Amino acid sequence: MKKVLLLSFCFAPIIAFCKGDLQGNWREVSRMNGKSYVTYTDTIFIEFLKNNEYVWQKSGGFIYRGTFKNEAGALDMGMRYFNIISQDNNTLVLKDDAGTYEFRRYTPAVNSPQAKRQEVYAPVNSVQQMAGHWSVFKRTNATKVNDIDYTRQLKWVDFYNAPQDGKWGAFCAQRDADQAPSWFVENYSNQTVYLNGKDRRQFHVIKCENNELIMEENGTTYYFKQFK
Repeated sequence: MKKVLLLSFCFAPIIAFCKGDLQGNWREVSRMNGKSYVTYTDTIFIEFLKNNEYVWQKSGGFIYRGTFKNEAGALDMGMRYFNIISQDNNTLVLKDDAGTYEFRRYTPAVNSPQAKRQEVYAPVNSVQQMAGHWSVFKRTNATKVNDIDYTRQLKWVDFYNAPQDGKWGAFCAQRDADQAPSWFVENYSNQTVYLNGKDRRQFHVIKCENNELIMEENGTTYYFKQFK
């Protein structure tokens, strides 16, 4: 009897994990850094849609759409990668290197930004949609940055209509000479730019329309324009 009870406890988390359905609206209700709860004002809202699509927003921030993979206890959202700590029909707990986040299902108010989806951007399906020279005009960070690394902070990016010597573009840092950017665009898929060069980097493309390009890397969001 004891063995049966022990087995039931062992499998309980697996059963709880498997029975949940992500589709719907989720709101962050708590955040932890290590074992301590932290205060925050940038509450995360996620809506999981059909066909493995999602819509993400932080309070006071922009809304954007992407695709996700939910497999092997992990949630890959392109711009962010989480381990799924627990999941049932009403609660979702995610963890990454920055912290642990608990979400609860909720129904958005009729007039809320989450319901209106006024800032959902069209998908960027190819490099050609971003072709041209883009200069940074604004940058935001999800967390406070004390020391800025100008050897990695971007100054401008180029995207090509067709590959040049196998490269689809170039990314230039603040400390780079304009003639010697540190990275080149190796590939583009699933709204993610894959770079090679000084090292490997990945940027999630959020928006490319109305002469504005927005990309995000590890909590740093870059806003670009094409200046004549």
